[in-house]
Amino acid sequence: MDNKNSILIVDDSSTNLVLLEAILQEEGYKTFTALNAKEAYISIERYKPDLILLDLLMPQVSGFEILEKLKAFPSTSEIPVIVVSAVNTKENIELCKELGASDFFSKPIDIPVFLSRLKDFIL
Repeated sequence: MDNKNSILIVDDSSTNLVLLEAILQEEGYKTFTALNAKEAYISIERYKPDLILLDLLMPQVSGFEILEKLKAFPSTSEIPVIVVSAVNTKENIELCKELGASDFFSKPIDIPVFLSRLKDFIL
């Protein structure tokens, strides 16, 4: 399966997943979704996405923990991770950057700006 320009969306809200998936697919991206860390890790291994969109507040394993784990392993450390979260405090944004996030978008996202900036991270 050709997953060029593929994006994994990780969010515990199915509404957010459907919305982002529709926006990205309309732009021609191949998308995969995950509702939690376990699904995210399985999808990353299976599809090897070019980019990951990651929510921070999720049950069991937070987006912070997922980001930290992804950046710790050579097989996933080079995948750009963009955090998309409503928890947009200065401290959280700085922590995401320290953990290796490529960018941070506050919910609700500004779709034109979001799509424009995605092009910096994916062909």
